[in-house]
Formats: sequence, C-alpha cells, structure tokens
Amino acid sequence: MGPVPHLSLPDSPAITSSTPLPELPKELLLALHTGAGDWYERDALDAFVLGSSASEGGAQLEDVLNELIGDEQALPQTPLVALLLRTKIQDIRMEIDALRKELESDQDPEKMEVIQELIGELLSQVTAIRDAATESEVVVREITRDIQSLDLAKKNLIASMNALKRFQMLVNAFEQLTRLAKARKYRETAQALGAVKQLSAYFKTFSNVDRIAAVSKGVADVQGVLRAQIMREFEAAFTNEATRAGKNQQLQDACLVIDALGEDAKNSLLSWYSLLLLRDYRRIFGSTSEAGQLDNVSRRFAWFRRVLKTHEEENSIVFPTQWSVGAVLGAGFSEVTREDLKSVLSKAAPTLQIGLLLEALQQTTDFERELSRKYSMPFESIAALSAINYGRPGPPSAISVVFEPYLGLFVDAQDKTLAEMIQGFTSSRISISPSDNPSAVLPSSTELFYFYREALEKCAKLSVRQPLLDLTKVYRKWLKIYAEDVLGGSLVKFDRRSSGEGRPSTRELHTACLVLNTAEYCQETAAQLEESLQEKIHADFKSQVSLEAEKEIFINTISSALLAILHELELSMEGAFSQMMKSPWKDVEFVSSESLYVGDLTRMIQTVIGIVRDGLEQKKYVRSVCDKVVGLVLAKFTQTIVRCRPIPQIGAEQILLDLQSLKTCLLHLPLAPGDSAPVPMTYSRYVSKSVVKVDTLLKVIMTPEEPAEEFVKHYLLLVPCQSFSDFTKVLELKGVRRAEQNNLLDLFLAKTSTATGLSDSSFLSSLDMDPAPQSLISPPTSGVNSPALASSGGNLGIFSSLPMVASGSREGSRVPTPVGGKSEAKEALHEFRRFGQRIGMASRLFGGSTN
Repeated sequence: MGPVPHLSLPDSPAITSSTPLPELPKELLLALHTGAGDWYERDALDAFVLGSSASEGGAQLEDVLNELIGDEQALPQTPLVALLLRTKIQDIRMEIDALRKELESDQDPEKMEVIQELIGELLSQVTAIRDAATESEVVVREITRDIQSLDLAKKNLIASMNALKRFQMLVNAFEQLTRLAKARKYRETAQALGAVKQLSAYFKTFSNVDRIAAVSKGVADVQGVLRAQIMREFEAAFTNEATRAGKNQQLQDACLVIDALGEDAKNSLLSWYSLLLLRDYRRIFGSTSEAGQLDNVSRRFAWFRRVLKTHEEENSIVFPTQWSVGAVLGAGFSEVTREDLKSVLSKAAPTLQIGLLLEALQQTTDFERELSRKYSMPFESIAALSAINYGRPGPPSAISVVFEPYLGLFVDAQDKTLAEMIQGFTSSRISISPSDNPSAVLPSSTELFYFYREALEKCAKLSVRQPLLDLTKVYRKWLKIYAEDVLGGSLVKFDRRSSGEGRPSTRELHTACLVLNTAEYCQETAAQLEESLQEKIHADFKSQVSLEAEKEIFINTISSALLAILHELELSMEGAFSQMMKSPWKDVEFVSSESLYVGDLTRMIQTVIGIVRDGLEQKKYVRSVCDKVVGLVLAKFTQTIVRCRPIPQIGAEQILLDLQSLKTCLLHLPLAPGDSAPVPMTYSRYVSKSVVKVDTLLKVIMTPEEPAEEFVKHYLLLVPCQSFSDFTKVLELKGVRRAEQNNLLDLFLAKTSTATGLSDSSFLSSLDMDPAPQSLISPPTSGVNSPALASSGGNLGIFSSLPMVASGSREGSRVPTPVGGKSEAKEALHEFRRFGQRIGMASRLFGGSTN
C-alpha cells in the first residue's frame, strides 16, 4: 500500500498525517496484530470495535473518538480521520514485521552452534586454572610444613623451660617454707606459704607427674603441720596467762599464716575462740537454770557485753581487723542465745505473760540494734558470721525471731483494748450533737487512729513479719465495726419521727454532717495507715496488706449520711406538698403570684442546705447534696402533680409559675446568702435539664384540647414520641372525658402512623400514675449501704431514678402489656394502629380495653 496523499477540507482546519493523534489502546494494537493477514478482507478498526463493545476496550475507544471528533462541526472530517488512523496502523505493522525478521535472524541455528562452542572453550579454561591453583596450594603447604614444625617445637621448648623454672622456684619455696615453719617465723612463713600456693596452682594440671605429685603432697603436709602448730600456740597462750606474756606479736604473725591457709583454717580458729570465750555461758544461762529464764534476758546481754569488752581490751590486738572477731563473737552468742530462748519460750508458753514477753523482746531488739550500730551492718549480716553451728536449717536470723510465734499475745491484747474502746464509742453515740462534739469530726475517730498509730509503732519495733500482718487484720476488723456500729448507728433511723412535724430536725442534720465529716476523715486516714503498714512490714508480707474494703465501707457511710440529710428534707417538705395537693386547682380562674406552698417549700430547702453548708467541712459534698436535693424536690413535685389530677389549663399555668419560682430557689442553693459569685455552669445546666421535663409536662397539660388536631400536633412537637400510653397519661392528667378522648386518640394514631423521627418512649413512659404515699428515699438496711443511691448512680432523677416514680410498667399502669415480651408488644401495637386506620374503630376498641 502506497503513501496516503495529503487531504484537507475547505471549511475546516487541515488535518495531516503529521497531526499528533492520541495513543491507541493496547487492545486495538493487539487486534491489528492478529488481523494483519486479512486486513483487506476485514477492517481491523471495525473488528476491534465489534469485539470490545461490551468490555473496557470499547469505553477506551469511545474516549479516543471523542478526542478526535470533539463536536458536530468535526463530523465532516470523519473519513479523513479514519484514513489517518489506518495509515498509522500500517506503520505499526511495518515496524512489527521488521522486529520479527530481526528476531528470526538472531535465532539462526548456525549462530547458536558458534555460541555453544565458545562457552565450552571458556569452561575448559576455568577448569585448567582451578587445577593449577590446587597444585600451587600443595607446593606451598610442603614448603611451610617444616616452618610450622619448627614453630611448634619452639613453643613447646619455651613452655618446658618455663615449667622447669617454675618447678625449681616451687621446690626452693617449699624448702624455705619447711625451714621457716620449723623456726616458727610466722610472718616470713605467711609470705612463703602464699608463694608456694600460687606456684602450686600452676601445676594442678601436672598432678600425674610423680615429682610434681610428691612436692604437692609435701606442701599439703606442711600446711597441716602449720595449722596444728598454730592452734597449739593459741591454746597454750589463751589457757595459760603465764605462757602468753610477750607472745602477742607471734600470735599476730600466726594469724597471717592462718589467713594464708584459707577460710577453713580461719573459721576453725574463730570457732575455737568463740567456744573458748562462751564456754561458761551455757553453764550459767542454760535453759534449765534460773539465770536463763525469760525474766533474766537482760543479764544474758550484760554478760556478753563484759566478754566483748574483755576481748576488745586484751585479745583484739592479736587478730587482724578485717576478721571482725567482735562481730563473729556476737554472732556466736546470738546463735547460742536463740537456741536457749527457743527452749525457754516453748516451756513457758502455757503461762506466758504479755508484759514479760514484750519486755524480753524489747531488750532483745535493743541488743540487736546496739550490735548493728557498733559494726555498721544489719544484724542478719552479723548473724551470718557465726562460727558456731547447731545444725540450724535455713538462712541466719536474728534472736528476736524466736519471739514471733508468741507475739499473738500482743495482737490479742490490742484486739481486746480496741473492743473496749469501740464499746465505749457505741454506748455514747446517742449523745452525738454539735454541742457535745464541737469539732469537725467525732473525737472517737481521732482517738481510734491515735491508738492505731501507737500500736503500729510498738509492733514495728517488735516484729515486722507475721505479727504485724496479724495486727493489720485486727485493724481491718475494728475499722469495719467503727463504720457500721458507731458512725452508721449514729444516723437517724428512717422511722424515728413522723412526717407531721413540718420542719427539719437541726439535731439530726448536724449529726449527719458530723458523721459525713468523720467518715471522710476516716477514709483519708485509713489510706495513710495503709501506706504506713506497707512501708514498715517485711517485703514478703507487703502484698497481703490492703485496706481497700474498709475505705469502701467509709465511702458507703458517706452515702448513708447524705441519704439521712435527704430523708430529713423529704420529711420537712411533706407539709408543703400536702398543701399543694389540697389546693383547689379546678377552681383557679386566673394566674396570680406564686402559691403559698412554694414559700414554705423553698424555706425548708434553704434551711436544710444552710445547715449542711455550715456543717460540712468538704465543700464538694455541699454540691453533691444540692444535686440530690434538686432530684428529690422535682421528683416529689412531679408526684404531687400526678396526685392532683385532673388539672385544668389555668391550674397548669399556675403550677408552671410555681415551678419557675422553685427553679430559682434551686439554682441558688450552692451559694451562701450574700455570696455574689456566679452559679457554677455545670450545676445550672443540671437544674435546667432536670426542670425541663416537668416544664414540658405542664405545657402539654395547659394546651387546650380544642381544636383536637392542633392539640395533637402541639403534643408531638413537645413530646416527639409515638407511645400510645404516654398520650393517654397526658389526657388523664388533663381530665379529658372518655367520650372526648376517642377523637383525640384517633387523630394521634393517624399522626404517628405517618410521622417520621418519633421515638418509642419518652420521659412520660416511666411516669407512675398511681404513686403510693411513701418515702422516695430507700432506707439503708444496715446504716451503711445505700440502695437508692447505688441504683441511681449517686443522682436522684425525676422520673426513672427514684423507685416510687417508676413503679409501673413502661407503657403505663392502666395499659396491660401483651404476653410475649417487649418486642411482641410493640409489633402488636403497630398492627393495631394499622387496623384502626383502616376501619376507624381504633379509639373505641382501645377505650373498651381500658375499661
């Protein structure tokens, strides 16, 4: 095919073969390549379009065409564009043919044979080079073999010469050691012995050589002779004062030899010396002698102090300072004394007196601290130096350890004292009042913890192990009893007085504040006591020390005190809410100023909060009381509204005005009179959020039911909920007659069936329409636990937090819930609504079911 001639259109810009075209899709190029043989029979471009119209290739081709022919004005150029595309396709085919011919030329069999021959020659050369390298290595090894043999011979010769030289030195040193030992020149002997032992260590690996084995045996024999000889020197010097005169220097030199002989020789000498000085101790202070009894423990320590003084003044000059012979004597004395006291305590256990036991233990611990200060090390480290061994298993221990099994007497004495103290506190709890106890906390609490601190200090001086852990258990026991019997028992009983008094009891409020302050103080002090116990007790018992349960009990006591305050407020508000319930709301003709009961109610609230504000030390609890007062007052207010039904429109408006006055009072509860500080934002939001539910309920009640459609619309605007029972509760509160309810119920079903965004329940769902006249504050059964507070999360709510407000079912107490659960009830209600919409009988059927 020849070159394509240049074409152009008269009415449009020229398009030539040099015009840049967009990149063709790979699928199109592949189609061109596979269809090269029948290009004239079938157009490759058409084949590509037909073959890829339902794939991604078709979409790519459409994009290419849209770019080449952008609008309707370019349509006349379509033939020229197709011609240019085919020209480019032909160029690509020619390039493919050229590349194919070049590939076929490269794959010529003759060229491949030449390449294989060249590769074979290269491999032959590599093999020859490897063989030559192996032969070279053999030659080099033969050349260096003699050199390596000479180096090894030189090394062995040098080692042999060194060994012979060292052996000669050993023989000379051994001969010198033998001469010096016979001459009793101990200072020079110690030096020679050190050299001999150092040289002998070198020849341990040559023990199979006879000459070396003989010399080593001779060295060991000389060491044994020296050890026995020196022991005889000491025995002669210390058993006969006459023979010791002028021998102190010789004995000092002999100690140098003992030091050179090793730890075994030194321990043997110190054991002999300890037994020598303590030989009369077991005879005088034996467990069966009078001087060895528990009441003579001080005499034991006085005797040892004299022995130690004699050693320091007369004998300490003989021994090297680093031996710490005084500490070794103390350790030996402790070992003997511990075994004696263990036997004495075991025999005296049935008749052991706590005073005698503590006195002996105190004297023992004083002696241990005295030795620790004297030698600047813990007494356990001193005990580990003992050269006297009675076969006692386990690590070394102090003398005072033998008293620990009997310190239960001390713990029992503290338990008995605490029982008497708590008994006195319990018997005087009824007299608790601000006049009797003007301090911020009960004096009994400070007295209790002062006793705890004194007992802890005393026990820590006696033992920091099991007895201190047992004392901790006693602390926990009486902290719990103090919280429950003393603090919890001091709170007012819920049935102590009737609700007809109409004013809060100042005495009971002061008592509740005093109990709360004391419980807070006890909770904080118990945490400090726990830290002190963990600091003083031994590390092995630290994980068992915890007062978390007792601290939790005091927190529950704080909750009980708060409930007592709320209960007192509830009793004082009964008169105001009774007056509210007795008001003739049906006869109210116009809205005036706040009702009379509002003044009485706010006065009671302010009185209680004023006493609480002055009586509580921690102001955070004042805020907590205010939060709970808001919940309690609004819950009682809502309950009274339900009991005042039916409430006409004007009556609801008057109650709404009273609610605003009550809200103003509640908002200023945290502030003292005359305080110009702003109300805390969080508290203000909490009051507003709590009041808005009652406010919404009253606004729904005061909405006129005529026209009915506007009433339903306004209800859904204020209470966006499709609950049928919630709506019937509002109608019941308004006092709408049964005959007039049918139309309103039909309109409500019609509205809720088509409306969107409505919830299934609202704050009205938990509103009890038959509230019982009883307290909203659940009394604690034990004076400590707080069921009501725990169930509400520490916050008295309006509709659902208090048990009295939500005692009915979710859909109301007058509407029975279908059997089968909540989901089946909801499904049945939806079916009922659809059925009522179809036949217009829903209101009458539902009304019939409620009769």
